[in-house]
Amino acid sequence: MKILFALLLLVVVLPAFAEPISDKTGLKTTFSVMVNSKPYAIETTANFDVRNVSFEDDTLIFAINSSLENNFAELQIPNEITKGELKFILDDTQITPKVLQNERISFVTLEFAGNGTHTLEVQSDFVEQQEVIETPEILEEKPDNIVVILAAVGIVVAGGAATTAAVYFKRKKA
Repeated sequence: MKILFALLLLVVVLPAFAEPISDKTGLKTTFSVMVNSKPYAIETTANFDVRNVSFEDDTLIFAINSSLENNFAELQIPNEITKGELKFILDDTQITPKVLQNERISFVTLEFAGNGTHTLEVQSDFVEQQEVIETPEILEEKPDNIVVILAAVGIVVAGGAATTAAVYFKRKKA
Protein backbone atom coordinates (compact mmCIF):
# COMPACT_ATOMS: atom_id res chain seq x y z
CA MET A 1 0.00 0.00 0.00
CA LYS A 2 2.89 2.38 0.79
CA ILE A 3 4.46 1.67 -2.62
CA LEU A 4 1.19 2.48 -4.41
CA PHE A 5 0.89 5.75 -2.45
CA ALA A 6 4.51 6.69 -3.29
CA LEU A 7 3.96 6.03 -7.01
CA LEU A 8 0.73 8.03 -6.99
CA LEU A 9 2.46 10.91 -5.21
CA LEU A 10 5.31 10.81 -7.74
CA VAL A 11 2.90 11.03 -10.67
CA VAL A 12 0.97 13.93 -9.11
CA VAL A 13 3.94 16.03 -7.90
CA LEU A 14 6.31 15.79 -10.90
CA PRO A 15 4.17 17.64 -13.47
CA ALA A 16 3.84 20.58 -11.07
CA PHE A 17 7.55 21.33 -11.56
CA ALA A 18 7.57 20.97 -15.35
CA GLU A 19 8.39 23.93 -17.58
CA PRO A 20 5.42 25.53 -19.32
CA ILE A 21 5.41 24.79 -23.04
CA SER A 22 2.55 27.07 -24.04
CA ASP A 23 4.91 29.74 -25.39
CA LYS A 24 6.10 27.46 -28.22
CA THR A 25 3.03 25.36 -28.97
CA GLY A 26 0.35 26.46 -31.34
CA LEU A 27 -2.83 25.84 -33.21
CA LYS A 28 -2.58 24.72 -36.83
CA THR A 29 -4.91 26.47 -39.26
CA THR A 30 -5.25 26.25 -43.03
CA PHE A 31 -6.47 29.23 -45.03
CA SER A 32 -7.55 29.16 -48.67
CA VAL A 33 -6.28 32.16 -50.63
CA MET A 34 -7.32 32.99 -54.19
CA VAL A 35 -4.45 34.01 -56.47
CA ASN A 36 -5.42 34.70 -60.09
CA SER A 37 -8.74 32.85 -59.63
CA LYS A 38 -7.09 29.71 -58.27
CA PRO A 39 -7.21 28.64 -54.57
CA TYR A 40 -3.98 27.95 -52.67
CA ALA A 41 -3.63 26.58 -49.13
CA ILE A 42 -1.63 28.68 -46.66
CA GLU A 43 -0.92 26.77 -43.43
CA THR A 44 -0.12 28.46 -40.14
CA THR A 45 0.89 27.02 -36.78
CA ALA A 46 1.08 29.73 -34.14
CA ASN A 47 0.76 30.39 -30.42
CA PHE A 48 -1.44 33.35 -31.30
CA ASP A 49 -4.69 33.75 -33.21
CA VAL A 50 -4.30 34.16 -36.97
CA ARG A 51 -7.73 35.56 -37.75
CA ASN A 52 -7.49 35.87 -41.50
CA VAL A 53 -5.13 35.54 -44.46
CA SER A 54 -5.89 37.51 -47.61
CA PHE A 55 -4.17 38.27 -50.90
CA GLU A 56 -4.16 41.88 -52.13
CA ASP A 57 -1.85 43.65 -54.59
CA ASP A 58 0.76 40.86 -54.73
CA THR A 59 0.88 40.70 -50.90
CA LEU A 60 -0.25 38.01 -48.47
CA ILE A 61 -1.74 39.75 -45.43
CA PHE A 62 -2.01 37.93 -42.09
CA ALA A 63 -4.35 39.47 -39.49
CA ILE A 64 -2.95 38.53 -36.06
CA ASN A 65 -4.29 38.86 -32.51
CA SER A 66 -1.98 37.85 -29.68
CA SER A 67 -2.38 37.69 -25.92
CA LEU A 68 1.25 36.67 -25.33
CA GLU A 69 4.38 38.79 -25.17
CA ASN A 70 6.56 36.24 -27.01
CA ASN A 71 4.96 35.14 -30.27
CA PHE A 72 6.01 32.17 -32.39
CA ALA A 73 4.65 30.98 -35.74
CA GLU A 74 5.40 28.61 -38.59
CA LEU A 75 3.99 29.40 -42.02
CA GLN A 76 3.81 27.18 -45.12
CA ILE A 77 3.47 29.12 -48.35
CA PRO A 78 3.21 27.19 -51.65
CA ASN A 79 6.06 27.90 -54.07
CA GLU A 80 3.56 27.73 -56.94
CA ILE A 81 2.47 31.29 -56.18
CA THR A 82 5.82 32.89 -55.29
CA LYS A 83 8.81 33.81 -57.37
CA GLY A 84 11.99 35.34 -56.02
CA GLU A 85 12.74 36.45 -52.49
CA LEU A 86 10.05 36.75 -49.84
CA LYS A 87 9.91 40.06 -47.95
CA PHE A 88 8.27 40.15 -44.48
CA ILE A 89 6.81 43.31 -42.96
CA LEU A 90 5.34 43.21 -39.44
CA ASP A 91 3.44 46.36 -38.46
CA ASP A 92 5.28 48.48 -41.08
CA THR A 93 8.71 47.19 -39.98
CA GLN A 94 10.69 44.78 -42.15
CA ILE A 95 11.77 41.59 -40.35
CA THR A 96 13.91 38.63 -41.39
CA PRO A 97 12.50 35.30 -40.21
CA LYS A 98 14.10 31.95 -40.93
CA VAL A 99 12.94 30.65 -44.35
CA LEU A 100 13.53 27.12 -45.63
CA GLN A 101 12.40 26.00 -49.07
CA ASN A 102 11.91 22.77 -50.96
CA GLU A 103 10.29 22.12 -54.33
CA ARG A 104 6.75 22.54 -52.91
CA ILE A 105 6.72 25.13 -50.09
CA SER A 106 8.49 27.95 -48.32
CA PHE A 107 8.58 27.09 -44.60
CA VAL A 108 8.85 30.24 -42.48
CA THR A 109 9.72 30.32 -38.76
CA LEU A 110 8.74 33.66 -37.27
CA GLU A 111 9.24 35.06 -33.76
CA PHE A 112 8.27 38.51 -32.55
CA ALA A 113 7.42 40.28 -29.30
CA GLY A 114 4.29 42.16 -28.32
CA ASN A 115 0.70 41.31 -27.55
CA GLY A 116 -2.30 42.90 -29.26
CA THR A 117 -3.24 43.10 -32.92
CA HIS A 118 -0.60 42.89 -35.63
CA THR A 119 -0.45 42.78 -39.41
CA LEU A 120 2.11 40.61 -41.18
CA GLU A 121 2.63 41.27 -44.88
CA VAL A 122 4.49 38.80 -47.09
CA GLN A 123 5.55 40.35 -50.36
CA SER A 124 6.97 38.57 -53.39
CA ASP A 125 6.57 38.39 -57.12
CA PHE A 126 3.40 36.32 -56.94
CA VAL A 127 2.70 34.56 -60.19
CA GLU A 128 0.18 32.18 -61.65
CA GLN A 129 1.83 29.07 -62.97
CA GLN A 130 0.91 28.17 -66.51
CA GLU A 131 -0.62 24.74 -66.77
CA VAL A 132 1.49 22.36 -68.81
CA ILE A 133 -0.67 19.95 -70.72
CA GLU A 134 1.26 16.87 -71.66
CA THR A 135 0.02 14.90 -74.62
CA PRO A 136 0.57 11.16 -74.61
CA GLU A 137 2.80 9.75 -77.28
CA ILE A 138 0.85 8.36 -80.18
CA LEU A 139 2.04 5.02 -81.49
CA GLU A 140 1.68 6.05 -85.14
CA GLU A 141 4.15 8.90 -84.65
CA LYS A 142 6.87 6.58 -83.36
CA PRO A 143 6.97 3.22 -85.15
CA ASP A 144 9.84 2.12 -82.87
CA ASN A 145 7.33 1.88 -80.02
CA ILE A 146 5.32 -0.74 -81.93
CA VAL A 147 8.42 -2.87 -82.50
CA VAL A 148 9.32 -2.75 -78.80
CA ILE A 149 5.76 -3.66 -77.76
CA LEU A 150 5.59 -6.55 -80.25
CA ALA A 151 8.97 -7.85 -79.07
CA ALA A 152 7.85 -7.76 -75.44
CA VAL A 153 4.59 -9.57 -76.26
CA GLY A 154 6.55 -12.18 -78.28
CA ILE A 155 8.92 -12.85 -75.38
CA VAL A 156 6.01 -13.29 -72.97
CA VAL A 157 4.18 -15.67 -75.36
CA ALA A 158 7.35 -17.69 -76.03
CA GLY A 159 8.06 -17.97 -72.30
CA GLY A 160 4.50 -19.11 -71.65
CA ALA A 161 4.68 -21.70 -74.43
CA ALA A 162 7.99 -23.06 -73.17
CA THR A 163 6.65 -23.35 -69.61
CA THR A 164 3.50 -25.10 -70.82
CA ALA A 165 5.54 -27.56 -72.89
CA ALA A 166 7.86 -28.30 -69.96
CA VAL A 167 4.94 -28.96 -67.62
CA TYR A 168 3.23 -31.18 -70.26
CA PHE A 169 6.31 -33.38 -70.84
CA LYS A 170 7.01 -33.63 -67.08
CA ARG A 171 3.46 -34.85 -66.42
CA LYS A 172 3.65 -37.25 -69.39
CA LYS A 173 6.78 -38.94 -67.91
CA ALA A 174 5.12 -39.30 -64.51
